[in-house]
Amino acid sequence: MVAMDLRQIARGGVFSTADATRVGLDSNTLRRLVREGRCLRLARGWFAVHDGHAISAERLHVLRAGALGRQYAARAAVSHHSRLLLTGLPTYAADLATVHLTSVVDPFRADVDSGAVSRRNATVRRPGVVVHEPLAGLRLGPSSDGPVSWRMRVVPVAVALLQAGLLGGPEAFLVPADAAVRSGATTREELAEVSTLFRGHTGIGPVRAALSWVDGRHESPGETRTAHLVRSLGFELEPQVELVVEGRRYRPDFRLRGTKVLVEFDGAVKYDDRRALFEEKQREDALRRAGWVVVRIVWADLSRPQVVLARLQAAFATAA
Repeated sequence: MVAMDLRQIARGGVFSTADATRVGLDSNTLRRLVREGRCLRLARGWFAVHDGHAISAERLHVLRAGALGRQYAARAAVSHHSRLLLTGLPTYAADLATVHLTSVVDPFRADVDSGAVSRRNATVRRPGVVVHEPLAGLRLGPSSDGPVSWRMRVVPVAVALLQAGLLGGPEAFLVPADAAVRSGATTREELAEVSTLFRGHTGIGPVRAALSWVDGRHESPGETRTAHLVRSLGFELEPQVELVVEGRRYRPDFRLRGTKVLVEFDGAVKYDDRRALFEEKQREDALRRAGWVVVRIVWADLSRPQVVLARLQAAFATAA
């Protein structure tokens, strides 16, 4: 009966002590459920239904964001990478231990007697949560549907993408931005428009410079990071170019523009499927017979730009 009650009161797997009280579950019962592994404590006064299995850091963050989003709904909206994870977008260099929200409360306070106006200390930092100062010009839609106790506010996806970039740099922006454009959650035009809200914000320069590199044709975070690295090294890329070689169609990850050099990101590094490995070798052999030079990039290479540069230069010389 208790397990059924928890599922009934949870929203997105999350419920509060007030929700539990309404169905007759007191604090002692909740503590027992936490000990038994049937309930997970997210923050003070907030819990998640739990089946006892291991939970990923990303999923735990989503649950905490849902809890804190409801707790702060009257004065803040879920933002930054917390908003992106709620949407199911990938992130890069995100601090998953901290939920980020953006205040929707006027940061200025007027003294009724004197009329003097002072500014509150707008950014609030507490263990596990940061509430950022309001963003001038930010427009929020209505809070999510459902009972008042379930509602929370979220910033638009495009805004959260720029905010993620402010925290983690261009790659922290590009990885989810490519996925968002690919899924239709936003557009490059919307991102350019929203970027004007951040004029004057520290760190916005490199993020705005990366706007022109947003490309929904990149099919994974690894491809996005590879494209960012190769472009940063001074090369122009054409993603997902279709080639016909020996009567078969191929679509490599990237082509260096104006050359016969192809770049492939290999996230697996190791092939357990011998047939897949054989087919990959056959594919590359056909491309090489047609004069193409293939450069493979793995995860470790993304932190070794000089190694990648040397390999690209050698490939370029071979293909010339």
